[in-house]
Amino acid sequence: MNDFVFVNRLMQSEELLSTTEKKIADFIKNHKTDIDKMGISDISEKTESSNASVSRLINKLGYSSFGEFKAMISREDITDTINNESTVTDIIANYYSQLTKSASELLDLKDVSAVVKGIKKARQVLICGIGNSGLTALEFKYRLTRMGITADALTDPHMMLMRTSLLHEDDVLIVLSNSGKTPAILKTSELANSLNISVYAITNHNYTPLIQYADVVLFTSQKSIIQNEKFVNSQFATHFIMDIMTYVLLNDAEYLEKRIKTLRLLD
Repeated sequence: MNDFVFVNRLMQSEELLSTTEKKIADFIKNHKTDIDKMGISDISEKTESSNASVSRLINKLGYSSFGEFKAMISREDITDTINNESTVTDIIANYYSQLTKSASELLDLKDVSAVVKGIKKARQVLICGIGNSGLTALEFKYRLTRMGITADALTDPHMMLMRTSLLHEDDVLIVLSNSGKTPAILKTSELANSLNISVYAITNHNYTPLIQYADVVLFTSQKSIIQNEKFVNSQFATHFIMDIMTYVLLNDAEYLEKRIKTLRLLD
């Protein structure tokens, strides 16, 4: 985490922060361009907190000192390429770029390799998600199926539990939850964990209830780093991870051949 930008440090540690520390973090996130002109007392005054609270936040986010925090914040790419002349295409492209950069920093390719290895060894792969994450789960199912991998996706909480109860130890469960707190996903992951089934989680936050049930966690960026309520795509960063896993899987010539074969049938 020592090299992470501020928003990624915040996502990784947010569950450990107090209400006051979260308030301070929000202020910093929204005033990054002004931080180099502020001292601890300035931040504490503007957030109606204390110098000690600001210092605790900085330590929890992995900075060794307030000086290091300011220096690293100032080096971050905070140039806003969006202006009054930007088209909607420019704006969305900029948001995609921010999310991709954030997701790339959070993602550990060793964890990607572990998940890909598990998928390749599995007898079958079950992918679970609720709401928008459920749509992403369905998309990944279709990708795996076209490679000849036995996969299914579920979005109904009751079906998740029933299907998971019938899985074997050589199966794999992949769960998608941005918050890491989705009740149905937690129950399904807990059940799989009790049955010694490998659980791979894709989520935004560390230190959430989901983490304790997962064998491997792929962390991704969250939509909230984009400060615009009109941008509603909560799945872009997860699709970015899914694209990486798909690409790595298709390095296997057999999977690539099967995908090409299934696509030709649709021509």
